[in-house]
Amino acid sequence: MAGTWNNQNKILPGAYINFLTNAPLSITPGDRGTVLLLQELSKGTKGEVYTVTATDNDYPDGITSQDSFLAGEALKGASTVKVYNLGTAHTGTEMEEALKAAKTMDFDVLVYPYDGEGYDTIKTSIAAWVTAVVTSEGKGIQAVLANFAGNSENIINVAHGVKLSDQTVLTPAKATAWVAGVTAGAKISQSNTGKKYVGAIDVVPRMTKTEMESAITAGKFIFKVDTVQNVTAVYDVNSLTTLTTDKGKAFTKNRVIRTLNGINNDITEIFESNYVGTMNNNNDGRSLLRATLIQYFGRLEELSAIKNFTPEDVEVKEGTDADAVVINCYIQPVDSIEKMYMTVSLS
Repeated sequence: MAGTWNNQNKILPGAYINFLTNAPLSITPGDRGTVLLLQELSKGTKGEVYTVTATDNDYPDGITSQDSFLAGEALKGASTVKVYNLGTAHTGTEMEEALKAAKTMDFDVLVYPYDGEGYDTIKTSIAAWVTAVVTSEGKGIQAVLANFAGNSENIINVAHGVKLSDQTVLTPAKATAWVAGVTAGAKISQSNTGKKYVGAIDVVPRMTKTEMESAITAGKFIFKVDTVQNVTAVYDVNSLTTLTTDKGKAFTKNRVIRTLNGINNDITEIFESNYVGTMNNNNDGRSLLRATLIQYFGRLEELSAIKNFTPEDVEVKEGTDADAVVINCYIQPVDSIEKMYMTVSLS
């Protein structure tokens, strides 16, 4: 088990991890790249899950190109797409069933590619579910939704569409699949700012610089097109707009969130696989745990995911209960160079 903590009052054994602006925590860089796509399909049985990769899939017989299109867009960045079959129409009850099933699945990013009247309640329920899974279950995941002001580092709000080379126009709802794919597929040391949307030739609608600035300030994921029709992501941000002492501007950047989610998922897996119930809670046991954390953070620094790390940044102390430990880690996630301020002096 895992999750976050306010008091040392947990009942079940597990890793309970808090992330604050200056204190994330983790253990051995894991692989990313899996998208969970909640989609209406014309074939198959409601509630089934189909695994799709670039070379293989287990779709039901008779699947249409329209059914498989969104998974294809997600695979432009992801390595695996798990398609949850919502049937030919879905309600709040059916979405509850989907999210219940999703809680037992392993994935990096959930995407719900629908927007418009009738979908707002479902998007709100998904956002609440993701927050609960992150805080209560300890899973480091994000969700991608269209035109949804989630005001959360766990929600990416796609608010822009694109035109493909075959003149197909993708609404923000359909563009969520690509965003989910590149988000899931990006390494913890990689930003998607400037990421090229392969196959796209324009944005819909075109935006002025002022409009783009307003969108980014509002936590919207948008695109731009250059003079040779390259479509790229403007800024790899999530929907968080309300900043606090615990969650500063760094939490609006998806690269930083990927680092924190990777840390969260890695430390939970390593802790539960190697320490729970097997390591003595004495000075020797806590020293071994601390050494493992130091080794892991050192590896993260080698990967340019964090910087300025020293062994003194990790503390492992005895908890209130005899079987508990308290870990304090102080790390600095690395961001990407995304702004250049240049002064040119002419003589």
